[in-house]
Formats: sequence, C-alpha cells, structure tokens
Amino acid sequence: MNDYSKPDFYANKAKLDGYVARSVYKLEEINAKFKLIKPGQTILDLGSAPGSWSQYVSSIIGDNGKIVGVDYKDMRVSMPSAIFLKGDFYSDEIRSQLAEYAPFNGIISDMAPDTEGDKITDCFRSSELVWKSLNFAYDYLKRGGYFIAKIFQGGDEKEIMKEMKSAFKEAKWFKPASSRKISYEIFVVGENFISNPNKNKALDDDNDLEKLNNSDGYMPW
Repeated sequence: MNDYSKPDFYANKAKLDGYVARSVYKLEEINAKFKLIKPGQTILDLGSAPGSWSQYVSSIIGDNGKIVGVDYKDMRVSMPSAIFLKGDFYSDEIRSQLAEYAPFNGIISDMAPDTEGDKITDCFRSSELVWKSLNFAYDYLKRGGYFIAKIFQGGDEKEIMKEMKSAFKEAKWFKPASSRKISYEIFVVGENFISNPNKNKALDDDNDLEKLNNSDGYMPW
C-alpha cells in the first residue's frame, strides 16, 4: 500500500462526514480563505468524479443555485441542484450542453492526469489540463467570476499564473493543509474575471498590423 492509498486523518474524516473523498477539505480550505462560493451561484465542476467537491458546493449554493459536474468517470453520489454530464468537457457535445447553463459564477477543477511515475512528465501533463481548463473558462465564465484549479509544481505553473494575472483582477497560489505532505500539488485561484488576455493580445496585434498596412507611406519604426 502506497502513501496515497493509506487512509489518513482527512480520509477518515470524509467518511464520517459523509463525503465520497478527502479532497473536499481542500476546497473547504480554499473557500474559507477566499470566500468565493456563495448561495445562489451556478458553478461548473470540471473533473467532478467521484463528487466530493460537488457535494461541498451543493451544501452552500442552496436550492437557488446550481452545480454542473463534468467527468468521463461516473459520479459516486447524487445531490440536489446538481446536473452531471459524462464526457470530455472539451468535446463539442459537452460544450454545447454546458452553454445552456453558462455563464458560470465559478469554474472549479480538482483534475489530475493519470500519472506515469515520472515527475516531469506528470507535472507538464497537469499543466496541460490547467491550460485547457483556463482557456475553456474564458468562454464560459461570467465577468467577475472565479477560477480554481489544481496543478502540480514543476510544469508551466509560473506561465499559467502570469496569464491569470492578466485575465483576473487577482490571481494567487494556495496550498491547503489537507493536501498530503508528499504531494506536489498546489491550487491556482483567480478572482474577478476580466477577459481573455489572448483575445486582447490578438486585437492589439491586428491594430499594429493595420498601422503597418497604411497607404500614406509613413513607417512607424
């Protein structure tokens, strides 16, 4: 039995509290720190299985809120105000279904890649998931909304944080105490979504190109 499969304090606590996984306490700590999840919100949970994050969100948002979960794995729990979509959140079919509930107040993700045992490979695969989630969030997140995602340290986390600081008014790291000591996971938290910085850059590039394609012979350099 490896260190991840051994029941620890939080695994035993989750069982007693009625949660399907110990990961719930990571989100609980994040929300205690940043106070983002609130009653009445509509929230998207990417990689929602087995369902502990959705359980926690459901307990806060109440009857007037909605939690939408997406995963290619089955959920192990059902709850009020919850909808579960099975599949890849980046597929056209799932994106089309999610559009019915968008824009979201918050998009949260505890996704991790299927690890191969090579830290460098695992870290960059984790970064790839966060890049996909972040770019997805730009299209489905409400202005002023928030983004929470797990990422392994040792990949593109610095570049991701740099971009998030352009996309959100505030972007920060957070390491929950409930993360296992041997884990190199951290969480990125973006608050008050502004806009997709890549679209802003594309507009700037188009404007620069327009300046170059002038007909009066003036060269800006």
